[in-house]
Amino acid sequence: MTAAGASAKPNSLCPRCGAAFRCGMVGGDAECWCVKLPHIMPVPSGPSTTTTGTAGASCFCPACLQKITDDRQHDTPPARN
Repeated sequence: MTAAGASAKPNSLCPRCGAAFRCGMVGGDAECWCVKLPHIMPVPSGPSTTTTGTAGASCFCPACLQKITDDRQHDTPPARN
């Protein structure tokens, strides 16, 4: 999470676990915490629910996205030459 995101009010709900978290895309931040993770998948195109009940970016909370990232990196077969 960026310094601004760490103290900012949560604005999204994780579709995987239901946790409230701060999404920089929804909040209009200059950068979101998720850009620091490896880019292993695109942001889903469907809307998720924000903490205000409106549609926002489809994001996972930091804990879930870290777990998904870790799992996908370990499950990826090596590239063939």
